Amino acid sequence: MRAGSVRWASARLSDVDRFPALTPRPALFPTGLTILKALVVGRWLAWAWMAGILLFSDPVKVRAPLVGWIAVGATFGLTALSTWLVRADPERLLSLPFVLAEVGLACALSIVDGWVFEPGHVFATSQSIATQWPLISMATAGVAYGPVIAALLGTLIGPAELGGALLNDYDDWGTPQIVSIVATSIFFAILGGVFGWQARLLKRAEGEIADRRARDEVARVLHDTVLQTLALVDRRSREHDPDLAAAARQADQDLRAFLFGTAGRRVVDLEGRVRAEVERVRNGSDTPVTVNVLDDGCRLPDRHQELLARAIGEAVANALEHAVANRVVVFVETDDDGHVFATVNDDGMGFDPATPRTTHGIDESMLARVASIGGRVEITSDIGSGTEVCIWSRDDAS
Repeated sequence: MRAGSVRWASARLSDVDRFPALTPRPALFPTGLTILKALVVGRWLAWAWMAGILLFSDPVKVRAPLVGWIAVGATFGLTALSTWLVRADPERLLSLPFVLAEVGLACALSIVDGWVFEPGHVFATSQSIATQWPLISMATAGVAYGPVIAALLGTLIGPAELGGALLNDYDDWGTPQIVSIVATSIFFAILGGVFGWQARLLKRAEGEIADRRARDEVARVLHDTVLQTLALVDRRSREHDPDLAAAARQADQDLRAFLFGTAGRRVVDLEGRVRAEVERVRNGSDTPVTVNVLDDGCRLPDRHQELLARAIGEAVANALEHAVANRVVVFVETDDDGHVFATVNDDGMGFDPATPRTTHGIDESMLARVASIGGRVEITSDIGSGTEVCIWSRDDAS
């Protein structure tokens, strides 16, 4: 992938949306590049089908074969160009000249179709040489410029079909033919809008993933250097230099808040609550804690999300304080109903969950909190084998 596309992928969609509607929106995130390659394959298939229509049509029904083969040649040129560009410079497939050329070709093919074949062809059941070109052009426009521009361009296909009917010497106009022309414009406008909307969702999702990966990578590097150094300064200077220790703790807290996106804003989603709670309880610890949250639409009330996050934080705190673990892994996901399942795993010394506990951290801070929202907690642990805490926001076993 080219350097320019990498820079774009790491940008947030809100930054891209500041520019005017006709500013190209490169889609060279991984899925976007795959879409461009798929469109190239689609162009070749549409071209082959188009050539086959002319080649195998009844010669009596083709009144302008030269015009048809000129259209086939023009289509071949654009298809070959897109094949070269997707390898050499894929961003140009989303440039204004290429998008307009492809939409223009789709409209031209719809018009020329009426010229190539005998009268009555346009509203018959026979194949059009335009085949899938209007569909492919709407996909390109949607990926490049979003749903609004693609929808507007889609409305041009209907008038192009009208031009083809006029060239086809069609004179038996009635309500069905008029409805067909109007429906064609509406259909391709909707398709363009859907393609653009889906492409924008993909850009946003992969942009957020790229942001998160970059932030996690920075966090790992800083944890191995700066954060461990601050924790070391804090521990070694608490007794003889309290001011230095306090400054190190504050710097540690500020840096963690910045890395995990909690500085200067209120946490309002499940992932933010979980990450903020984990960072709160791990303050001063140099044990690596990995947090993975797959929030596909949590439907729990804010209060329930907060209680779950605190229960998860308590499980992490126990692992850091008592387990002597080398690593703690937190995984949180939502199910199709918007409920939450979470696990906290550590590779520490483990314990016997059946042994009576002398403190109330697990019972009150974890079990009671989750039970208060109708959920349940299962703790699996053996001496020397680490601990796994599983949390459900609802108790399906009851």
